[in-house]
Amino acid sequence: MKKAVAKLRQHPLVKKADSFVRRWDGKLTQDLVLHPGKFGLGKVPARLEPDDVTEMVCGFCATGCSLAIHLKDGQSINLSPATNYQPRDGLPERLGSALTPLHSPDRATTPYLRNANGHLETIDWDTALEIFTLRFKAIQKKFGSDSIAWLGTGQICTEELAFLGALAKFGMGILHGDGNTRQCMATATTAYKQSFGFDAPPYTYKDFEESDVLVFVGSNLCIAHPIMWQRVRQNKHQPEIIVVDPRKTETAMAATQHYAIRPKSDLILLYGLANRLIADGWIDRDYIDRHTSGFEAFADFVAQFTADAVSEATGLNAEQLGKFAETIHRGRRVSFWWTMGVNQGHEATRTAQAIINLALMTGNIGRPGTGANSITGQCNAMGSRLFSNTTNMLGGHDFLNAEDRAKIARILRIDVNRIPNQNSLAYDQIVEGIANDKIKGLWVVATNSSHSWIDQATFNEIVKKLDFLVVQDMYFTTETAQRAHLILPAAG
Repeated sequence: MKKAVAKLRQHPLVKKADSFVRRWDGKLTQDLVLHPGKFGLGKVPARLEPDDVTEMVCGFCATGCSLAIHLKDGQSINLSPATNYQPRDGLPERLGSALTPLHSPDRATTPYLRNANGHLETIDWDTALEIFTLRFKAIQKKFGSDSIAWLGTGQICTEELAFLGALAKFGMGILHGDGNTRQCMATATTAYKQSFGFDAPPYTYKDFEESDVLVFVGSNLCIAHPIMWQRVRQNKHQPEIIVVDPRKTETAMAATQHYAIRPKSDLILLYGLANRLIADGWIDRDYIDRHTSGFEAFADFVAQFTADAVSEATGLNAEQLGKFAETIHRGRRVSFWWTMGVNQGHEATRTAQAIINLALMTGNIGRPGTGANSITGQCNAMGSRLFSNTTNMLGGHDFLNAEDRAKIARILRIDVNRIPNQNSLAYDQIVEGIANDKIKGLWVVATNSSHSWIDQATFNEIVKKLDFLVVQDMYFTTETAQRAHLILPAAG
């Protein structure tokens, strides 16, 4: 009889009995049931079955992962990594947090205008756009076309950056505009241009997996660029991971060699390494002769950075310096990486160039797993640099070059006279222009200058002098938005 009952309970049509440790039904059971998600999503929880899908870009780090957003009744309910996004090559980090901005209670969903009493009040879009255009036109008519400027960001897509730069310069006649990417990337841009003649980091994400030696200078890749760190972890060559950082960061703890140098001594260390590599003959003379110029002068210059001089400045001993140099020498595919610890550091441009020089003199460039590689902080700093009409004209062209202006005018089918024949003021010069009453109107797009610009107190006093401050952002609560005359809400 007992065997019959046991056999009966195993039959799929009979409900199984609950026990102290297991219940076969309950309020969480349906949460675990998977249904076909459609839209190429595979299976999803039944309660999160979407009726539509759209795409977004994660703005957490420089990777800018493409994400599929699952929608139900027009609202985001879930997300998944886009299956065709190559750089990620795996699950993105902090996947769930990407939806947080979409549901934030301080999302800006309607325009705001500061009234006569100094308070922000909601207005409709037609009124907002009319005020936007008329106020800026009035300022230009009174003070000249160079009296208004915009400040952009590397946090919006290339298409948006290109449209912003073209609309502002070719459409609205705004001469001056820059991006917050100058704050973090001007160093790398200048170093690349002076070393190579153009601004282009010479690597792909695959190089993280191909190197047998990876050198990180002023970079906490584990935390700041988790997708890139995933690629390092996929490296099958058991690489040496060298970290140069005064702090014992998460990346330093995962390294095979950590050099905790004294602050502001990066450049001396790099020159010392160059001197040691030259002295020991650990350089690629054939590559140097065929692809570089000025090596002899450089070698003479770094000769002064002896082991004793480097030790005194950095706190490293001669043995550590020797091990560092020998590791570079023994590596067949050495890649050098840097981020904000260099770009916003002491003698930053020269430090970046010193890293580039190490790659060049050892022939570690132009091959898989090599390179002198700047890692940006924002997911579209390169788009900001090349397409926003800030540091150069659209597509890396030169505002000062008549042929470039004619080319862009022809492609865009606009009058060449609408393209400025002079460069924009830089970010800091725009801020100075406000202080000196030369800039009277400012359009801030997707950045929070009141919080991020140096010397916040001074900056926030300066912007009070503006006749008209427009802030275009996803949130109405940012420090800059709270100082604006007009707030334009933005979609994520």
